[in-house]
Amino acid sequence: MAAARPFKLMASILAGDALNLLDAIRMAETAGADWISLDVSDGHFVPTISFGEEVVRRSCQETKLPVEVHLMVSRPDDWIERMDGCGHHQMLFHLEASQRAMGVVNAIRKKGVRPGVAINPETPAEALITLLPYIDSVCMMGIAPGFAGQKLLDYTFTKCARLRELIDSTGSKATITIDGGVKAHNARQLVEAGADVLVVSSGLYGSENPAESLNEIRRIVSGD
Repeated sequence: MAAARPFKLMASILAGDALNLLDAIRMAETAGADWISLDVSDGHFVPTISFGEEVVRRSCQETKLPVEVHLMVSRPDDWIERMDGCGHHQMLFHLEASQRAMGVVNAIRKKGVRPGVAINPETPAEALITLLPYIDSVCMMGIAPGFAGQKLLDYTFTKCARLRELIDSTGSKATITIDGGVKAHNARQLVEAGADVLVVSSGLYGSENPAESLNEIRRIVSGD
């Protein structure tokens, strides 16, 4: 049986070669990714530090794929201005990092960028109810953010299904993205639970054949 809904694959270039991010972008393009994901981390909200606005700007210039900026930062408000004009299509911030989430959503949209909200594994889907009608995407972390190579948490499937129920019941148009721990063996179950977008990181850049790794996920989810 085929997957219940169309889905897209997003490549997180943070898992690529840190000294050759352009190669990581080209690898994602060649492998057939639908989106590029740029994880911006500040060393405070998560313990790692990745990259800033100049990498975002240059990445957007170097690819024709849509680019999503995932802010894993303590002060998301500050980064909206810093990223203004970089060329990204979508910007996510963590609900846990803001005391004025609706204000951040509105500020992102005013910049002509699609706003989205990310939630950590411990945050229930219900915490997003008031925001769902106003955002374009929900990114559900399947692992603790900031630490690569973790296994997808088992309750991600039921949490995703619950979020899908809330989106449908509120009439929201928000898509669901799963970020962290996505592999070929769990991708179909995630889409069946309600996911629209799967972020692939080590599953792509840790593969000897990146194109085949993404093709395998597409085949498994599509039931081909």
